[in-house]
Amino acid sequence: MTRSLLLATLLVSPAFAQAPGGPGGPGGPPQKPLPLEAKRKGEFTATKGTWMSLDVSPDGQTIVFDMLGDIYTMPIGGGKATPLITGLSFDAQPRFSPDGKKIAFVSDRSGGDNLFTMTLDKSDTTQVTQGNAFQYVSPAWSPDGKYIVVSRGSGTFPTAKLHLYPVDGGSGFPLILIDLHYFDLTGSF
Repeated sequence: MTRSLLLATLLVSPAFAQAPGGPGGPGGPPQKPLPLEAKRKGEFTATKGTWMSLDVSPDGQTIVFDMLGDIYTMPIGGGKATPLITGLSFDAQPRFSPDGKKIAFVSDRSGGDNLFTMTLDKSDTTQVTQGNAFQYVSPAWSPDGKYIVVSRGSGTFPTAKLHLYPVDGGSGFPLILIDLHYFDLTGSF
């Protein structure tokens, strides 16, 4: 009885109803991936940061880092940080591609954590993973720049496992690592 009442309540609730012609409904405008609108703007000046992810460009001249959900670049010798990605989405864990022309990063701009790539000139941003069921951490490029390895997990306390995704698209696949320490040369335990 309680379960039926809960289901009925959810089905008629305005939060779950899709009205024709409304956002995401038939005949209406498409639903925005991150439907939040900024009502206020805050500014800050920082000279130090903690809990940041940082990477150095392949030529050793530039660093890319995240701070408070935005991504910045800065000369390796110091100076002023230049915003690369800002806004309402939480963008983090940037990593330079082997050629130094792109970064890979994790963002919630699609409504949940996903892996993205972006050219440093901001001309192309591509969503590599799809869906909202997984959490992604610690992306890393393959040496040829054609793949990104990322830890993927799900649930409240996810056990992350490595997955390999082609940069040009595709569903990716899990990487299975075998500890050869437990095998002798004949392959038995």
